[in-house]
Amino acid sequence: MSRALFLFRSGRRSRLDASGPREFLYGYSELERDGSAVAMIEEGEIGLARPWSRAFEAIAGRVARATGVHARVLAAFYRHRDVLADHDALVATTHTFGFALAALRRIGLLGSDVIVMTMGILPADPSPARLHLVRWLLAGTTLAALSKPEACWLRLKLGPGVRIIDFAFGVDLDFWRPSSVDRDDTVLSVGNDPNRDFNALVAAWRPEFPTLEIITTIPIASDKPNVRILRGDWRSEAISDHALRAKLQRARLVVVPLRDTLQPAGQSAALQAMACGRPVVMSANRGCWDREMLYRHDACRFVVPGDPVELGNVISALLADPKGAEALGARARLMLEQEQVSSANMASQFRALIPGLQPAS
Repeated sequence: MSRALFLFRSGRRSRLDASGPREFLYGYSELERDGSAVAMIEEGEIGLARPWSRAFEAIAGRVARATGVHARVLAAFYRHRDVLADHDALVATTHTFGFALAALRRIGLLGSDVIVMTMGILPADPSPARLHLVRWLLAGTTLAALSKPEACWLRLKLGPGVRIIDFAFGVDLDFWRPSSVDRDDTVLSVGNDPNRDFNALVAAWRPEFPTLEIITTIPIASDKPNVRILRGDWRSEAISDHALRAKLQRARLVVVPLRDTLQPAGQSAALQAMACGRPVVMSANRGCWDREMLYRHDACRFVVPGDPVELGNVISALLADPKGAEALGARARLMLEQEQVSSANMASQFRALIPGLQPAS
């Protein structure tokens, strides 16, 4: 039986015993539950919770921006290489972890297979020198790309030396679920990544629309009386998962406004809303993780990125057709169930990806 070690940032272990969603464990909890030989390490357990001195951290940061390898992370993994080497496969859930593991493997200090969960591992226009370095570092490594368009782009950029697979991210369908609660007269938008285009959403918001509630840590401003901005962050749990689920279940619509990036921005927010059976309006950016599936199931309403007029028109049409909006949300939930866009399916993908990682008999 193969042994796999998942490397996470802080905060994931506490979720194993919590009643919240499990999707950002990438299938780990399902693998553990069925008896597969998996283990996990959080950054604090190997001395990565505390940065170096300001001067050394600044130097390490500059090197990491140029090469992808952070010296502090590399040093921590080197110190714990015996623990890492005790596993057949290492699953890096951040690029920083992935590059450090790949570097140790590349110079012969680590023999385990390295799998990196990836979105946005390369800049949009990488230099030839950066591409050459990344190809060398990641040779023999597996990149599990969460967006089909980005996976295709990475294959073109990195060539055959780096194994790139399509990895279908899914949400916890048991936690994120529909509810028969009465709808509030609100529209919800949630997210903290820099590819959110909340300015376009605010610009699209019309006086006759219901209250728009934006939950984010991104600095945005609005003087519109029907726009409310709340500070919310998953990692610090400024808003809990249970509170967010309740808001999603009550919202009339959920809007995911995005810039036109190749990364699968907005993926988790859109899928969580769909799992709750809510109608979703989303920007059709280049990195949409599986546009064909969404179109085939008629599971959301796409808009052109950065176009407040079209965004406002689509929102207006859905608000004017409550039955049609509810049917859209119901189709989205059914799509996730039929296509197995779930955290359980992420576990199944790892069983297929790592030979011998099978449930206990």
